[in-house]
Amino acid sequence: MQGPPAPSAQVASVEVAPEEDEQEFAACLLALSMLGARYTELPPIMDDDDPDCGIARPLQIDRIISDVTLSGQPVMRCDTARALGLWARDFLRPAAALLDNAPRLSELQTGPGYTCRARVGTGAAVPKQSEHAYGSAIDIAGFAFDDGSVIAVEPRADSGSQEESFQRAARGTACLLFTTVLGPGANAAHDNHLHLDLADRNGGWRLCE
Repeated sequence: MQGPPAPSAQVASVEVAPEEDEQEFAACLLALSMLGARYTELPPIMDDDDPDCGIARPLQIDRIISDVTLSGQPVMRCDTARALGLWARDFLRPAAALLDNAPRLSELQTGPGYTCRARVGTGAAVPKQSEHAYGSAIDIAGFAFDDGSVIAVEPRADSGSQEESFQRAARGTACLLFTTVLGPGANAAHDNHLHLDLADRNGGWRLCE
């Protein structure tokens, strides 16, 4: 985990997700296609009750790389999907191959992508808007493999088990692609999933807990 830079003002996160221009969006869609993702482009999402929520160019993702599906078919921004696909291809799939009998990662068990809500588990009296509200976040509850086994995200003792090692590897490598990674131990709200998001923070600071 990288510590925050010293003045505290430099770690304030930007409260609105940047909009993709046409060229950036086209490049992102091309990257998804090269990853083997399967997605559906949806109409813009706006929330009449909360104008701070929404996605200009939402995607519903069914498959994130050629052989890994997303159980919840979550909706998210293209940038979020691209980071998720790179994580699955470059880190999760090779890590799975190191487990006993080398099972193939076949599915990410996903919770919400886009949802209009505030952050949870912060203890703040008036919590800031969640990155889920911009489509810049995704929750991962578990990893399913082609032999029928599942590694659920949960608090794990330092047992030296392969399940613990895989979860640690997944969590650690996610910090290379996402700017926020929260999981078991960060707070009670994240004991059963990994929260991954692309919050834009000054100075490039990342929160990995």
